[in-house]
Amino acid sequence: MKILCPIIGGSGVEIYHQRLAAGLADTGIETQLVRFSPQWEYIPWLLNWPGRRLPPRGLQADVLHTNVEYGQHFRWKPIPWVVTLHHCSIDDKYATFLSPLSRVHHQFFLKPSVRKSLLSADRAVAVSDYTRQVMNQVFQKELPIRVIYNGIDPEVYAPRELDVSTKGDRMVLFFSGNPSLRKGADLLAPVMQRLGSDFELRFTTGLRPTRPGKGVDANMKCLGRLSESGLVAEINNADIILQPSRREGFGYSILEGMACGKPIVSSQCSSIPELVEHGKGGYLCEVGSVDQIVKAIRDLAQSEDRRRGMGEYNRQRVLGRFSLQQMAQRYAGLYGELVGEGDANRS
Repeated sequence: MKILCPIIGGSGVEIYHQRLAAGLADTGIETQLVRFSPQWEYIPWLLNWPGRRLPPRGLQADVLHTNVEYGQHFRWKPIPWVVTLHHCSIDDKYATFLSPLSRVHHQFFLKPSVRKSLLSADRAVAVSDYTRQVMNQVFQKELPIRVIYNGIDPEVYAPRELDVSTKGDRMVLFFSGNPSLRKGADLLAPVMQRLGSDFELRFTTGLRPTRPGKGVDANMKCLGRLSESGLVAEINNADIILQPSRREGFGYSILEGMACGKPIVSSQCSSIPELVEHGKGGYLCEVGSVDQIVKAIRDLAQSEDRRRGMGEYNRQRVLGRFSLQQMAQRYAGLYGELVGEGDANRS
């Protein structure tokens, strides 16, 4: 079986498809990723021309798999079509994190596109139950959306021996992702100012070229964009994973820390409680509360046994529920349904 996946790159959607392709390869399913520049997000209607030219020459695909926001522009009619909802980018709460111009784009251009994709696709998948529920609320109807959680390779994202040469005496926190308001990046500097010199935050700039921004404190270190091996190393060199997101469709950065056996400090919102169990795998704080975040970090800093125990709990939770193998098997079953239906219709 062959799957065609045209995507707009530069976000977690790209990571998702890369990982899914690797997982599907182990099941004997071949995936062809076709990446478009992030700039197409601003003029998606123009994708109708290059999108309709898919698939690439020589590729005979059995299923088309796209994300829901731009899926309709890649529709290749002769084969079954799957769309995945990575987050609900068209509801009112999400809009609060956007610029006025982006809000107009999401409301008047993106929302109709999402609706058309959902109504046209043969199968719709959400990466969390939260995302599924929000999409139903937006369109005020129970849509036939199934939940398949994102998965991670526990052999790649795994506990490693600590590199003591880079550790130092400070308690190390780690944040990864695009430094946006939605990700809670504006909370990092206030948190670190409160924590003081006994703590150090190491943070990335995500997939898209961005600057760290203003307010970077002396105990904060920008790592730029990391390779996957560099990311795994930094997670393992950290004591605590800090992800103060205000909204997550799923939370890959959180899952990466969990797989590496680290305790998580994050927010009690959106899909995050589906990943992290408060008090068992870390602490979930009130959204935007610097006080609660600082308190949670200080609590974990006082007990190595608590950090280790929560990290081990997170690792086992990933192995039991969020592995790449489980994700790939569920999608393989979904693709198999569609191909079987297509064969039945032709007979």
